[in-house]
Amino acid sequence: MQHIAIQGEPGSNSHLVVRENHPDAQTVPCASFEEAFTRVTDGECELAVIPIDNSLAGRVADIHHLLPASGLHIVGEHFLRIRFSLLGLPGATLDGVRTVASHVHALGQCRRIIREHGWDTVVAGDTAGAAREVAEA
Repeated sequence: MQHIAIQGEPGSNSHLVVRENHPDAQTVPCASFEEAFTRVTDGECELAVIPIDNSLAGRVADIHHLLPASGLHIVGEHFLRIRFSLLGLPGATLDGVRTVASHVHALGQCRRIIREHGWDTVVAGDTAGAAREVAEA
């Protein structure tokens, strides 16, 4: 079975890309992009699925620093259409929302609606992790 490293948790956008392109692979969640690269260079994983660019937020800066130093190279590409949903605990209402937690790029992509509602933001490691943290709260 092929092992593919991702930055983020199950349910993250990178995880969705693995499921779409390598449905039989084992996804290996990593806490950082650097860890995902290390899992491949150390031979623990055969591939890593890593975001390179965000059409609204621009380049994913860490990648353009880490990739050249890693000795790895890009072997494929996938364009993922992103659709965001506002999640809350059972019984929550839109009027009760005060804070939105998500990945920094997701917050940037949703900045207009966040600003319109006056919500505070909390940066999380990834979108799936933010959803998990809200559910656990």
